Amino acid sequence: MTDAGQRASLGTRLREPLLRMISFADEPGDDDDTRLRKRVGVIAGYLTIAAPLSLPPEAGGPAVVWVLALALSAYSAVNLLVLARTRRFDRYVVVLIASGVVFVPLATAVGGGVTGGSFGLVWAFMVPAYAILALGPQRATPWFFVFLGMLVFMLAVDPIVRSAISAPPYAVKLISYLPNVGLPLTITFLLLRYTDLRRRAAEARSDELLTNAIPRAIAARLKQGEKHIADSHPATTVLFADLAGFTPWAQRTDPARVVAVLDDLFSRFDELALGLGVEKIKTIGDSYMAVAGAPQPMPDHAAAALDLARAILGAVEAWRAKNGLTLEIRIGLASGRVVAGVIGQRRFVFDLWGDTVNTAARMESSGIPGRIQVAASTWELLHDRFPFQRREVDVKGLGPMTTYLLDQ
Repeated sequence: MTDAGQRASLGTRLREPLLRMISFADEPGDDDDTRLRKRVGVIAGYLTIAAPLSLPPEAGGPAVVWVLALALSAYSAVNLLVLARTRRFDRYVVVLIASGVVFVPLATAVGGGVTGGSFGLVWAFMVPAYAILALGPQRATPWFFVFLGMLVFMLAVDPIVRSAISAPPYAVKLISYLPNVGLPLTITFLLLRYTDLRRRAAEARSDELLTNAIPRAIAARLKQGEKHIADSHPATTVLFADLAGFTPWAQRTDPARVVAVLDDLFSRFDELALGLGVEKIKTIGDSYMAVAGAPQPMPDHAAAALDLARAILGAVEAWRAKNGLTLEIRIGLASGRVVAGVIGQRRFVFDLWGDTVNTAARMESSGIPGRIQVAASTWELLHDRFPFQRREVDVKGLGPMTTYLLDQ
């Protein structure tokens, strides 16, 4: 085996037992955040076993200090063992933090008091700092007030401590500075950094989910506090696309396959809409709705919507070949004014209303599978750039209409 291979093998052998040491509190149903909090808590428990043993050298080594240090180490070890047996992490955290509430004032006293060279105040802040990570902000708030109480208590008894216990020699205080100031502040920094990274990741995920449900511009307005969003957009083109014959096919097909092929198809549509600057509005069953010109104005909205319609026809051909299907798609377009806004308080949606929306839906339902049918409002914007075939149709709910099929 090469040197690199030996090092990799050694690293694997060391990593596995270390991982077992810090992951014994994990539960199968834990998410990544919970698992990480537990592992940080276990590491904190190991540090709490070791940290008290640094106190006797700093305090000059009297027997009472050794008793105090060993008692806290044993207390922390038992706490870890109980966690390993019960997996009750919240109980473990409270016991762990409570040990700091007792140990820090005692360690400060035997170290010569707050003004005598002890760094207990720095360690005391670890109580609320760790609580906010392990228990969350609401449950950590009382521990911050406990910290303030520790601070007041240590300052109040400092004159008594100074008169009873002499400060350690300068050399001891100097040597103790790094572990007793650098270490707790480093831990605090790492906790704050982790918390901020977790917050930013959660915000990014929330933004991603929000902008998947509604347009980015509307999401930004909601985040700024707007509660009722309803805008009029005078120049838009609405697109509806629907799979002809989908319902009977779905009734005789395994549901998992139905969902899979629809997801494949609509994911293709989403990519096409994004590339053309057209806004997807929603899907209803096997129907797909999009708009060009809202919520962001688009000068050439009709052409953009037609480009999307043509791209959808091409995507359906590839989708049919991939999945071995014979289903065709009907597409309808209409142009004009719409009202767009957000409705609902839970699972809210961005939607469109108006005659243009109704007409576009009728253009789809009265259309021909495999073809694009547009209303006169869209034809007027595009007839000088694209060839159309005139058609007279009795449209349900709208009566006789002149519509246009895009020549292919």
